[in-house]
Amino acid sequence: MARPQDPNELRKLPRALRALRWRLPLELSQLFAKLTFSPFVRCCDTKLLKEYVPERGASSQDTTVTAGQIEILVRALKQTEHIKLPVVEIGAWRGTTTAVLAGMTTRLVYAVDPYNDASGDEKDMQMMQERTRGLANVKHVRLSSGEAVKMLAHERFSLVFVDAIHDYLNTWFDFRAWGALVVKGGMIAFHDLDDHAGANLACRRILKWKGFVPWGYCPNIVVFRRE
Repeated sequence: MARPQDPNELRKLPRALRALRWRLPLELSQLFAKLTFSPFVRCCDTKLLKEYVPERGASSQDTTVTAGQIEILVRALKQTEHIKLPVVEIGAWRGTTTAVLAGMTTRLVYAVDPYNDASGDEKDMQMMQERTRGLANVKHVRLSSGEAVKMLAHERFSLVFVDAIHDYLNTWFDFRAWGALVVKGGMIAFHDLDDHAGANLACRRILKWKGFVPWGYCPNIVVFRRE
């Protein structure tokens, strides 16, 4: 599965090229995503899912991932426990879900987050580090998603949780880049697909992508299994 161009790298192009190759595709894809938006549950028969949590559940501290969504992640983590390969979280922010995942497995958990202006600041990073301090299996990778996938291209993964930039270009890039590193039987999860049109469009497109099938869902999070 060939990796598409990293939107973060396209932003670094000279102004004219940046407008043509990044800004225009971004705006057009976001417009299309908004015009065609459909809650994921309307696009996928929940009766065919292995795991389904119908309610989002209560909010959790220092994260937008709710109790029901965390439950789906935990079930995916347990389902992939026999695959002795690392877990990746793209977008760690304050480390709440990082700590939950790492605390329930002995697998290495890569927490990918550059902590720049778009993803958080030094204070958020310190909170993540404090929250995961006692978890020896957490390794923070302070890089963007695209930079991190290049660094870890030699690795293969059992579970990837994408909770980063939710526009279409970035979500689709994360699927193509990180999904290629997920082994058969492994899983890749996406947050905010019901609250962000771009992520919604990317996940609806994944439904038609050969080799990945929807495995678990809770409103605003979906897990795909690699066949």
